[in-house]
Amino acid sequence: MGKIKFIGAVVVVVGLAFLWQWERRSNRILRRENESLRLSLEGLKQSQGDHEPVPSDNSLPKEQLAELLRLRSEVTQFRERTNQIAALTETNEKLLASLNESKSSRTNVARKKEPQDALPQDIHPRAGWMFRGYNSPEDTVESVNWAIMKGDKGTFLAGFAPELRSKIESDLNDKDFQEEMNRMRTSEFRILDREMQSDDQMTLTVYFTRPDESGNEVGKSEDTVFRKIDGQWKIADPIK
Repeated sequence: MGKIKFIGAVVVVVGLAFLWQWERRSNRILRRENESLRLSLEGLKQSQGDHEPVPSDNSLPKEQLAELLRLRSEVTQFRERTNQIAALTETNEKLLASLNESKSSRTNVARKKEPQDALPQDIHPRAGWMFRGYNSPEDTVESVNWAIMKGDKGTFLAGFAPELRSKIESDLNDKDFQEEMNRMRTSEFRILDREMQSDDQMTLTVYFTRPDESGNEVGKSEDTVFRKIDGQWKIADPIK
């Protein structure tokens, strides 16, 4: 349906372009002919004398009367074309608005992936975690969570870009690493979406499951920006 609307919008736009060109051409012709007729009428008036009234349509010479009638007919046609252009413009605006609304709806649907939509290879339960390095954003997510589980501060910090790593190190000063990490203990994570901004930057939408203070499992989706540094993918932006 969206494709049909798009084709219809293109046809309308082409029609508007054609009518616009016709309108400009008609305007130029009408201006020239009106000016010619005006000069002819002024010449006729001068030849008859200022004291004589300007002839009515019925008293004009046949050639001038025919020319006047033709011009009036073209003016009427021009007005009809103008009304058609206005109607086509309104239709075109409605089609474009409908296309934009349809596109926006598709985008919103795409952004609302649920945990159950994750592919099997994108589901990572705690029992299967291991250190996988930082060769991809997905590997980095698992390696960082594995480091939290194991209490490996060095591996954990190595998963972050330099500027963010410095901030985290400063926040962890004089604190027990394992105690701090227990607060962000994860039971499972799922990759819901990937958005590649450039060859060295990607955003992952990750769904994390964590136990709350009562021990109940709760889930939350988070967007994290990753940047490729010296061939390795590091977390470059705090989790939003």
